[in-house]
Amino acid sequence: MPTRSEGPLRALAWLGFASACATPFVSGAVYRSVWIPLAQFWLGLGLIAAFLRSRGGVDQDRNLGSAVSRALLPVHALFALQLIPLPAAFLRLVGPGSHAAHFLPDPADGRFRPLSVSPDATVEAWLYFAGLQGLFFALRGFPTERRRGLLHALLVVILLLASEGLWQSRSAQPYRLYGLIEVPVPSGFETAVFGPYLNRNHFATPVAMGAGLAAGLAASLVLQNGGLIHLLSLPSVLSRVILLAGAAGFLAVTCAASGSRSGALAALAAIGFAGARTFGKRVLLATLGLGAITIALTGSATFERLMRLDIVSSRWAPWVDMSTLFRFFPLFGSGIGTFAAAYWPYQRNVSYEFWQYAHNDYLQWLIEGGVAGILVLVLVLRAIKQAVVVDAQVREACHAAALAFGAQALLDFPSHVPASAAILVTVFALATPGRPASQQAPQT
Repeated sequence: MPTRSEGPLRALAWLGFASACATPFVSGAVYRSVWIPLAQFWLGLGLIAAFLRSRGGVDQDRNLGSAVSRALLPVHALFALQLIPLPAAFLRLVGPGSHAAHFLPDPADGRFRPLSVSPDATVEAWLYFAGLQGLFFALRGFPTERRRGLLHALLVVILLLASEGLWQSRSAQPYRLYGLIEVPVPSGFETAVFGPYLNRNHFATPVAMGAGLAAGLAASLVLQNGGLIHLLSLPSVLSRVILLAGAAGFLAVTCAASGSRSGALAALAAIGFAGARTFGKRVLLATLGLGAITIALTGSATFERLMRLDIVSSRWAPWVDMSTLFRFFPLFGSGIGTFAAAYWPYQRNVSYEFWQYAHNDYLQWLIEGGVAGILVLVLVLRAIKQAVVVDAQVREACHAAALAFGAQALLDFPSHVPASAAILVTVFALATPGRPASQQAPQT
C-alpha cells in the first residue's frame, strides 16, 4: 500500500522535471526577472517535498535527503559567514579587499560591514544555490523504476534543443531568438546568439552534457550485456546502442556548429570518457582524434574559431590578472556571487572591459570563497561521495554528463547559467536509487 504522500511527492517531482526541461528554452533563464522566481519556485518545491517526507515516515529518500543536506551545510555556513557584519578593524585584518570596498569610497559610520563586497549579490547567489538544492529534493519524488526512463526523456529534450538551434542558425534571422524575437545585446556580441540562448557557449553546455548522457547510456548497455560482440546476438539492445551513439555524435556536431570551442571540447571529452569506460583508455585518444577530424571536415564555426584561438590574450592573461585578488581576499573570499564587483577596482587587463564572470568557475570559486571556500569544497565533495551512490545502470551516463559540465567550467561559467545547472542537478537526482513504487507504508 503506497504512502499518503506518494502522490503529492510525485506531482512535485513532475513540476520540477518540467521546469528543468523548459528552462533551456527561455534563454537559459539568465535574466534576473526569470531565474530569481525560478529559484524561489524550486526552493518551494524542495521545502514542500521535505515536509511531506517528514510526515510520511522514514524511507530511503528521506535518509538520502538528510545526508545530502548535511553534506551541503558547509556551503550554507560559508554564505552566512560572508554576510555577518564585522567590526572595521577586524574586517581589515581578515579581508583587506572587503574593508577597502566598504570603507574607502565612503567611510560612513566606520562600524560594521560584511566580508561580502556586495551583500545583495551574495544573498541572490544563496537563493540560487538553495533553489537548486530544492530542485534535487523535489526530483526525488520519482520512483526508482521511473528514473532511468526520465533520463532518456531528458535526452530527448536536449535533442530538441539542439535541433532548434540548428534550425534557427539556418533561418532568415539566425541571431533572433527562435528567429523572431530581437534581443538587445552588448556591442560585439550581436552574432553570439545561437538557438534560444544569447551566448553560444551557454547553448553548448547542455548539448555537450546531452552528448555525454547519450554516450554514457550506450556505454552502460554495452557493459551490462557483456561487451559489443555479445550485442550481435541481441538486436534490440544493439539498435538502442546505435541510436544512442548516433545521438551523441549529433549533439557533438551541434556543439561544433554553434561555434563554441569549449562546448565542442567538452562534448568530445564526455564521449571519449564513455568510450574509454567501454573499450579501454586507448579509445579515448581515438575518439578525440576522430572527433577533431569530424569537426574539421564539417567546416563548423568551431573549427574556424579554433584556428583563430589566442588562449593567452583571451583567457590566460585575464586569469593571471584575476589571481591578484587572492592578495586582497585571502581567507574568506570576496563573497559568493560578487566576482564582478570585486574584480572591477583591481582590473589591469584590457582597461574598461567589464568581466562579469571569470570564465573559469574553479578560479571564480577560489576568488569568491578564499581559503575557506577550498575547505568547504573538500568537505562537501567528501561528504557527498559517502552519502550518494549512483545507480550502476546509469553510472557512465551520469559521470560523462558531469565531465562535460566540468570541462566546460574550465573555460566558461556553466554553474552560473540556471538551465545548465538545473540539467546537471536533474541528471544526478535521477541517477541515484530511491524508493520503489511498490514500497509499503510504514507500520505504526
